[in-house]
Amino acid sequence: NRQQTHPTLNSRFTIVRHNSSGTSSAAIPMDHQTQAETPARRGRAFLAAALLFFTAGAASILVASSLLSSSENNPLDTALSLSSPASNKRSLSVALADGGCLVTYARMTDHPIAQTWQASFPGSGARMTWMLIEALTGIRSNDDYDHRERGYENVVAVKTHYPVKDARRKHNILDPLFGRAIVILRNPMNAIPSYFNLQYEHLNHLPNHSTRGPNEDWIIYREDPGGYPYQLPKYEAFVEYWMEKYPERHQLLLVSYEDLTGNSTGPIVATQIANFLGETEGVDPIAAESIPCVWETIV
Repeated sequence: NRQQTHPTLNSRFTIVRHNSSGTSSAAIPMDHQTQAETPARRGRAFLAAALLFFTAGAASILVASSLLSSSENNPLDTALSLSSPASNKRSLSVALADGGCLVTYARMTDHPIAQTWQASFPGSGARMTWMLIEALTGIRSNDDYDHRERGYENVVAVKTHYPVKDARRKHNILDPLFGRAIVILRNPMNAIPSYFNLQYEHLNHLPNHSTRGPNEDWIIYREDPGGYPYQLPKYEAFVEYWMEKYPERHQLLLVSYEDLTGNSTGPIVATQIANFLGETEGVDPIAAESIPCVWETIV
């Protein structure tokens, strides 16, 4: 599908609603004002994304090469065959002897722990990452809407799409509580169409992640100034916000969605996520040898 940008962006777009009596058009209001684009802003955002994908890919190749050089067998196959975690780790999610995997129920912590954002542009695997984080740590996650009324002090991470979405307009109240973040970046050529599918589902009262919007609806969305051309600057603003928010890079873990879901790189990225979360006092991730199996089960 061809994507294009538009010099002037309005605050509405149109998606075709399908029902038993035929089709009709429905306009969805967008409550964010579009910020003016500048070449420098666009350049910073996409330079950050390009740097992430290059760095992640290079690191994955380096780690994979190191593992392969130390074993005649595939290291991931070896890890999948292990029956139990190291003795100094909790027996939460574990790899089984037959090659399967047991992902156990996550819980709330007994005591408050430091909060971590799990940030992503909509359509970039937020729910998948949420489930993976819970499986890696054995601790519940939450979202910035607090839909499950878990609060924010006894969970391992809190999902957010800010600044694309501001949950109940309270991000500025919550943000001072968070000292670090995991940011998932997906190629916008895939993230924005995936976000369109979510919007189509909501408009047609369908379960999340159940339906792909029809091509004719996507074409309308793609060409409408309030559709795809509206979302691309939002993607740029998302990248820029999180890159500038944490100048101390030890507070920020950038994750490539493509690497997280890749067969050869996924377990490596999952290990990076587990290690990053394990730096927080009170978070004790599962044993490293069980991570490939957990990744295979969740992702």
